[in-house]
Amino acid sequence: MATTNPLERIFSVDYKSKIQPIVSVCIWGKGLENLSGPKGVTIDNTTGDIYVTDYGNNCVKVFDCNGKIMFKFGDEEGEGKMFRPNGLAICRDRILIPHRGNCILNYQVDGKFISRIGKPGKGQFEFYDPNNLAFDESNGELYICDTNNNRIQILSKELTYKTQFGQDNLEYPVDVKLTKEFIIILDESNPCLHLYNYNLILQKSFFSRGDRLQLNSPSFFYIDNSNNILITDFFSNSISIFNSQLELIHKISIAFPTGITVDNRGRVIVVCNGGLYRLNFC
Repeated sequence: MATTNPLERIFSVDYKSKIQPIVSVCIWGKGLENLSGPKGVTIDNTTGDIYVTDYGNNCVKVFDCNGKIMFKFGDEEGEGKMFRPNGLAICRDRILIPHRGNCILNYQVDGKFISRIGKPGKGQFEFYDPNNLAFDESNGELYICDTNNNRIQILSKELTYKTQFGQDNLEYPVDVKLTKEFIIILDESNPCLHLYNYNLILQKSFFSRGDRLQLNSPSFFYIDNSNNILITDFFSNSISIFNSQLELIHKISIAFPTGITVDNRGRVIVVCNGGLYRLNFC
């Protein structure tokens, strides 16, 4: 019997009548349960746990699927020192975190530090304000937004340097996602989406100069199983949802959103200056 993808159910509903924000965490501060300028968010699909980079508190905080705080991690000193963490990605049994220390921190999902990847600079395997990253499950490669170097760096499954691309087209890449056909990059400086093929050749760009993207200051994005694209727009206080043809489906009002993802029950998880939100559409 055919099954229905829960994400397809979400994006076929009437947003205006169905949206029901549920506040999981909404406290500003430095305590264990507090968030201070959270940035990235990802979900461990095995456990349902939610990982959030707490930019202001220089750590990652881990919540269960109901928004209850479990633990935090991020070394205060040494090789694992975390400073202003941005995005994050779970890569098999590891969690990788770009931060303003201009490297990638490699932790176990339980918060134990493993290694420091790369160093500050402009050369190969060097970073300048990396923001977010994407993990290719098919070959173990890692795509990293090396933001202030205006490029994407690709690391091998052994986390060594492989190649780089985008310097001729990217101005300020802040997020990257992988589909079967494209590497999709969100560029914040002149808001747009760039589509590259896996030969690292630019195929198309969608700009926001008053056209259909209509973005102001995009931060992160997520692509669902139906190729709908959800983009957080920080200074526009909204989440814009586009279909696969880049036609705007709906805008959701939410204050200063940053990281966004969807859990395995089809619920949108978003972090913003107010904390951690779960959006139910059904």
